[in-house]
Amino acid sequence: MGRKKKKMSKPWCWYCNREFDDEKILIQHQKAKHFKCHICHKKLYTGPGLSIHCMQVHKETIDKVPNSLPNRSNIEIEIYGMEGIPPDDIKEHERQRQGRM
Repeated sequence: MGRKKKKMSKPWCWYCNREFDDEKILIQHQKAKHFKCHICHKKLYTGPGLSIHCMQVHKETIDKVPNSLPNRSNIEIEIYGMEGIPPDDIKEHERQRQGRM
């Protein structure tokens, strides 16, 4: 009898808390739902990338990430897939996930 392996959590979107089977699908989701230009529909990779695109191409400023939770709409935070998520938020997500099991 060996010890039980701790199961790694699924990749999840920091902006809306949705879970995915793998990080590639998470990144596709982020590009389509959170980093898509509302004017020309170009899909960018990060919030700051979307902000720069809108400023340079359309001369328009955006102040929050589209389709995000109210406390997670900061356009300045650079998140790509699971990279860049604040460590405290990762711990909180794991804690909530453990409570559901």
